[in-house]
Amino acid sequence: MPTNPESESVPSPRKVQVAIARAMAALRYVLSSLLFPFGLSLGSIFFIPHPWIGLILWIALLFNPRYAAFAVLGLAIGAIVKRMLRISEAPNLGGGLKANAMLAAIMTGWMTGALDLSWSLRLGLASASAIVATLLAAAIMRVVSKTILPPLLWGYCLVAAMLYSVCPACTVLSANAMRPWPQPNNAIEWGGSFLRSMGSIMYSPEIGTGVFVCLAILLWSRTMFISGLVGWISGVGVALAFQNMHLTYLWLPASYNYFLTGMALGAAMFLPGRVSLLVAAAGGCSVSFFALVLQYAMQWSATSYLPISSAIAIWVGAGALSLAGDHPIVSQNNLPDMPPEQAWWRVANWTQRFGKSNPLFAVPVTGDLQVSQGFDGNLSHRGPFRHALDFQRPQSANKSMSSPSIWGAPVTAPAAGVVERTKNTVQDNVLGICNYANNWGNYVVIRLDQGGWALLSHLQEGTIAVTPGSRVETGTYIGRVGNSGRSPIPHLHLQLQSSPEPGSPTIPFRLANYQSATHPERPLLSWNAAAVPIEGDVVMAAPQNMMLYRALVSITSGSAVWSVETTGHIPRAFRQRRSAKVIRINVVVDDLGRHIFKAGSDAWWKAGSEGRLVSSMDPDAWRVIELKRVTSPFLKLLGLAAPSIPYAAKTGMIWNDIAPDAMGGLAHALTLSLAPYLRQPFQRVFCECVSEPGSGGDVIEIESRMGGQSDKLPFRVTCQFAMLRGPVRIQADFKGGSVIYSLLSFEPGLGGDGDINLAN
Repeated sequence: MPTNPESESVPSPRKVQVAIARAMAALRYVLSSLLFPFGLSLGSIFFIPHPWIGLILWIALLFNPRYAAFAVLGLAIGAIVKRMLRISEAPNLGGGLKANAMLAAIMTGWMTGALDLSWSLRLGLASASAIVATLLAAAIMRVVSKTILPPLLWGYCLVAAMLYSVCPACTVLSANAMRPWPQPNNAIEWGGSFLRSMGSIMYSPEIGTGVFVCLAILLWSRTMFISGLVGWISGVGVALAFQNMHLTYLWLPASYNYFLTGMALGAAMFLPGRVSLLVAAAGGCSVSFFALVLQYAMQWSATSYLPISSAIAIWVGAGALSLAGDHPIVSQNNLPDMPPEQAWWRVANWTQRFGKSNPLFAVPVTGDLQVSQGFDGNLSHRGPFRHALDFQRPQSANKSMSSPSIWGAPVTAPAAGVVERTKNTVQDNVLGICNYANNWGNYVVIRLDQGGWALLSHLQEGTIAVTPGSRVETGTYIGRVGNSGRSPIPHLHLQLQSSPEPGSPTIPFRLANYQSATHPERPLLSWNAAAVPIEGDVVMAAPQNMMLYRALVSITSGSAVWSVETTGHIPRAFRQRRSAKVIRINVVVDDLGRHIFKAGSDAWWKAGSEGRLVSSMDPDAWRVIELKRVTSPFLKLLGLAAPSIPYAAKTGMIWNDIAPDAMGGLAHALTLSLAPYLRQPFQRVFCECVSEPGSGGDVIEIESRMGGQSDKLPFRVTCQFAMLRGPVRIQADFKGGSVIYSLLSFEPGLGGDGDINLAN
């Protein structure tokens, strides 16, 4: 058949789309490669590890083009030295290698600005300063690499101090050439002084420079700016107090140190919070004191205005705060690559969902157990031994069992580790009598992979099946419950301790994945992901509901079309855009087995544009772990409807969880900035399994109710899950109306590529 040459020469729409996508990707790569070092290096001075936001600081630096030129030279020198030394650095610790080199070069440009020197000589001096600053910064990084102390700008400070001492007249001439900076007297002057102080570290104490520095910090983290402002105000207050004592203190040129210290201690190095604000204030007071001492010690030389006082205050504060060990007043920020408020949210959300980072224990005996003595028990679980649990059989439950006693019940390892010590020769007691000479009776001590030592005691004589040095996994048989040692009736004692010696001080732990009831006569229909049962609770290791588990694990990739039916009035956040009656949701199962639900337009360039919900198949439950930039009402409701579904779920089972938050939008950014300082920023959801596969149907139905009352949230959300397709129906009921999402069609296997047009 003849072909039309003209039609062959016209590219298809799909080829044009692919070509545009590749061109845009190439452009992004080129821009990132060129601009990444600039933004990241300058941003690291202000604890901003974001290259694009760091570029705003270059705009601030361009208020003095000469300094910007020296900064580029310093950046190049720092990059060359770093490459020659083959050093990898963390640029987000208040100043990396290239940041030290850049400031050293800028400092040389400022210092030689008032001198009649040739440009070649100035550039040569700047290059030498940058090289030495980079080498000194590298050496300091090596020294503090295994400590909590950040390297900061010590390399630049040492080079500047040496040059200032060599040529003090140069600094006097350069300082006299700068615009005068009188002490403020009214609100407008105070605001101007604050902005000028923000540019001082870059030798540009101008209001315009300070505006862009503040803008960059605000775009990165509002909590970091708040902490810095608290530090600045506190430092200024101390400075004014010193002046009222008739001390000579030229604090304005050094006041940027107050802000840096507040940012570092209040948000960047430690997670933000109400206590962190107090730490930021204390840091500001301390750095103001150190700056005064430096000025007197150095006779008000230019060296006393360097960020030496802030570096000392940050090191002193970090060292002091780390002395608390396992009970710090503030938590270290281990996620410095994200804004502090987001890092706080992730840690706090995880803590709210699963408790503090205490080791998790599986229930070590099968069947129903009653906690006869819990944490802080009245008998023997007191003081340093308060974190322990005693288990017996419920005295009024399990009537069909031949014996209500726990005697002889198999005991398994509560966690993985290596057996450290055992004792297997203590004779079991007659009922009602204790053996005080052998307090723990027969026992097993396990050195845990997750830290600490687990002690299981009062075991039956001659039944311990493990030996020191043997490896055990969670669920490994280790012996049987007995009545040895200080035990008047058969029971199992379980504790986590700080050393292998039986009877060492105990450490908090939690039981994982168990069902519970508050009374022996009640069914164990409350599921706990991780918690500490209280005395009198009846607990049982949660058995897996195989049909429900298969339904959840079978959810496959695909493309789903949903209908939307709205009645009455619902809040704006849960309304579909343009009153859409039909939406498409793509489901992807990634290499880690996570389910990713993508919402957005059918158009290939907008796929996933309304956000993504990510869930994981955890060992105990199907759990929503993240909502990424979600604006889709469907994904928001899915996160509220089923933040988690335990594999043990059966009809009537209840549990509660924290709803994942949709990290996105301007309103959320403002709310998130205040969240670390609020008491209850998280939404708790109370869930109930209404039906399970095999109980009159083939779907899982979960009904969830929101904790607290809010007109902006539904009071009830019901969700149904089916084999292969996952969620098939969601209904949200609000005070003024309701919305129902119903699955119309599901095409398996088509959701794997979120960037392809899946519309028919």
